Amino acid sequence: MSQTKLLPCRKMEPSFDPGALLARSYVLPRGPRVCLRLARVRDLPALAQLLERQGIEPDELELARLVRFDPRRRIVICATALIGCTDTIVGFGVIERGNAAVAQPEALVVDDHLTNGLDELLARALTGRARALAGAGVGAVVAARAA
Repeated sequence: MSQTKLLPCRKMEPSFDPGALLARSYVLPRGPRVCLRLARVRDLPALAQLLERQGIEPDELELARLVRFDPRRRIVICATALIGCTDTIVGFGVIERGNAAVAQPEALVVDDHLTNGLDELLARALTGRARALAGAGVGAVVAARAA
Protein backbone atom coordinates (compact mmCIF):
# COMPACT_ATOMS: atom_id res chain seq x y z
CA MET A 1 0.00 0.00 0.00
CA SER A 2 1.41 3.35 -0.98
CA GLN A 3 0.82 6.31 1.22
CA THR A 4 -0.16 9.61 -0.39
CA LYS A 5 2.11 12.47 0.56
CA LEU A 6 0.37 15.82 0.92
CA LEU A 7 2.29 18.88 -0.10
CA PRO A 8 1.87 22.12 1.86
CA CYS A 9 -0.55 24.59 0.31
CA ARG A 10 0.78 27.87 -0.96
CA LYS A 11 -1.35 30.96 -0.72
CA MET A 12 -2.68 31.77 -4.18
CA GLU A 13 -1.87 35.20 -5.52
CA PRO A 14 -4.80 37.29 -6.74
CA SER A 15 -2.97 38.16 -9.98
CA PHE A 16 -3.63 36.47 -13.29
CA ASP A 17 -1.49 33.46 -14.19
CA PRO A 18 -0.25 34.26 -17.71
CA GLY A 19 1.19 30.78 -18.15
CA ALA A 20 -2.27 29.25 -18.02
CA LEU A 21 -3.54 30.96 -21.16
CA LEU A 22 -3.87 27.77 -23.16
CA ALA A 23 -4.48 25.43 -20.26
CA ARG A 24 -7.98 26.32 -19.15
CA SER A 25 -11.27 28.01 -19.76
CA TYR A 26 -12.69 30.87 -17.71
CA VAL A 27 -16.18 31.33 -16.31
CA LEU A 28 -17.56 34.84 -16.69
CA PRO A 29 -20.25 36.44 -14.50
CA ARG A 30 -22.61 36.19 -17.50
CA GLY A 31 -22.17 34.36 -20.76
CA PRO A 32 -20.34 31.29 -22.04
CA ARG A 33 -17.00 29.96 -20.83
CA VAL A 34 -14.13 31.54 -22.72
CA CYS A 35 -10.64 30.39 -23.64
CA LEU A 36 -7.76 32.82 -24.11
CA ARG A 37 -5.03 32.41 -26.70
CA LEU A 38 -2.68 34.41 -28.87
CA ALA A 39 -4.13 35.75 -32.12
CA ARG A 40 -3.49 33.81 -35.33
CA VAL A 41 -3.51 34.76 -39.00
CA ARG A 42 -6.60 32.65 -39.60
CA ASP A 43 -8.47 34.81 -37.03
CA LEU A 44 -8.59 37.76 -39.45
CA PRO A 45 -12.19 37.20 -40.72
CA ALA A 46 -13.51 36.53 -37.20
CA LEU A 47 -11.83 39.66 -35.82
CA ALA A 48 -13.37 41.71 -38.64
CA GLN A 49 -16.82 40.25 -37.83
CA LEU A 50 -16.41 41.08 -34.13
CA LEU A 51 -15.50 44.67 -34.95
CA GLU A 52 -18.49 44.97 -37.29
CA ARG A 53 -20.84 43.56 -34.61
CA GLN A 54 -19.55 46.29 -32.27
CA GLY A 55 -20.20 49.01 -34.86
CA ILE A 56 -16.50 49.55 -35.63
CA GLU A 57 -15.50 49.62 -39.28
CA PRO A 58 -12.43 47.39 -39.54
CA ASP A 59 -9.34 48.91 -41.16
CA GLU A 60 -7.46 46.32 -43.23
CA LEU A 61 -4.03 47.52 -42.09
CA GLU A 62 -4.98 47.44 -38.42
CA LEU A 63 -6.54 43.99 -38.83
CA ALA A 64 -3.30 42.75 -40.40
CA ARG A 65 -1.34 44.20 -37.45
CA LEU A 66 -3.57 42.28 -35.04
CA VAL A 67 -2.71 38.89 -36.52
CA ARG A 68 0.86 39.57 -37.68
CA PHE A 69 2.67 40.99 -34.68
CA ASP A 70 6.16 40.74 -33.23
CA PRO A 71 5.67 39.03 -29.83
CA ARG A 72 8.82 40.76 -28.54
CA ARG A 73 7.03 44.10 -28.90
CA ARG A 74 3.30 43.42 -28.82
CA ILE A 75 0.86 40.85 -27.44
CA VAL A 76 -2.57 40.21 -28.96
CA ILE A 77 -4.87 37.84 -27.06
CA CYS A 78 -8.20 36.53 -28.37
CA ALA A 79 -11.07 35.25 -26.25
CA THR A 80 -13.04 32.44 -27.86
CA ALA A 81 -16.29 30.79 -26.83
CA LEU A 82 -18.36 27.96 -28.16
CA ILE A 83 -21.47 29.64 -29.57
CA GLY A 84 -23.84 27.04 -30.99
CA CYS A 85 -21.42 24.61 -32.59
CA THR A 86 -18.86 27.21 -33.63
CA ASP A 87 -15.74 28.43 -31.85
CA THR A 88 -16.34 32.20 -31.99
CA ILE A 89 -14.04 35.09 -31.12
CA VAL A 90 -15.97 37.13 -28.55
CA GLY A 91 -13.19 39.57 -27.66
CA PHE A 92 -9.57 40.55 -28.09
CA GLY A 93 -7.02 42.82 -26.50
CA VAL A 94 -3.68 44.36 -27.42
CA ILE A 95 -0.79 45.49 -25.25
CA GLU A 96 2.61 46.90 -26.14
CA ARG A 97 5.48 45.32 -24.22
CA GLY A 98 7.36 48.57 -23.55
CA ASN A 99 7.41 49.32 -19.84
CA ALA A 100 5.72 46.28 -18.29
CA ALA A 101 5.47 47.89 -14.84
CA VAL A 102 2.93 50.45 -16.08
CA ALA A 103 1.65 48.63 -19.16
CA GLN A 104 -2.04 49.06 -19.88
CA PRO A 105 -3.96 47.49 -22.76
CA GLU A 106 -3.82 49.56 -25.93
CA ALA A 107 -7.14 48.17 -27.16
CA LEU A 108 -9.92 45.97 -25.79
CA VAL A 109 -12.91 44.91 -27.89
CA VAL A 110 -15.51 42.56 -26.42
CA ASP A 111 -18.98 41.43 -27.42
CA ASP A 112 -21.00 42.83 -24.51
CA HIS A 113 -24.19 41.17 -25.79
CA LEU A 114 -22.70 37.71 -25.24
CA THR A 115 -20.39 38.29 -22.27
CA ASN A 116 -20.06 40.21 -19.04
CA GLY A 117 -16.69 40.64 -17.33
CA LEU A 118 -14.62 39.69 -20.37
CA ASP A 119 -12.99 43.12 -20.58
CA GLU A 120 -11.57 42.72 -17.04
CA LEU A 121 -10.38 39.17 -17.77
CA LEU A 122 -8.62 40.25 -20.98
CA ALA A 123 -7.02 43.28 -19.29
CA ARG A 124 -5.64 41.08 -16.47
CA ALA A 125 -4.40 38.48 -18.96
CA LEU A 126 -2.63 41.09 -21.09
CA THR A 127 -0.94 42.92 -18.22
CA GLY A 128 -0.02 39.64 -16.49
CA ARG A 129 1.50 38.22 -19.67
CA ALA A 130 3.47 41.43 -20.37
CA ARG A 131 4.84 41.51 -16.81
CA ALA A 132 5.71 37.81 -16.84
CA LEU A 133 7.59 38.12 -20.13
CA ALA A 134 9.41 41.22 -18.91
CA GLY A 135 10.37 39.43 -15.68
CA ALA A 136 11.62 36.40 -17.59
CA GLY A 137 13.87 38.61 -19.67
CA VAL A 138 12.35 37.45 -22.95
CA GLY A 139 14.01 39.50 -25.66
CA ALA A 140 17.21 39.90 -23.65
CA VAL A 141 18.66 36.78 -25.29
CA VAL A 142 19.60 38.72 -28.41
CA ALA A 143 21.46 41.33 -26.35
CA ALA A 144 23.26 38.64 -24.36
CA ARG A 145 24.46 36.90 -27.53
CA ALA A 146 25.76 40.17 -28.96
CA ALA A 147 27.90 40.82 -25.88
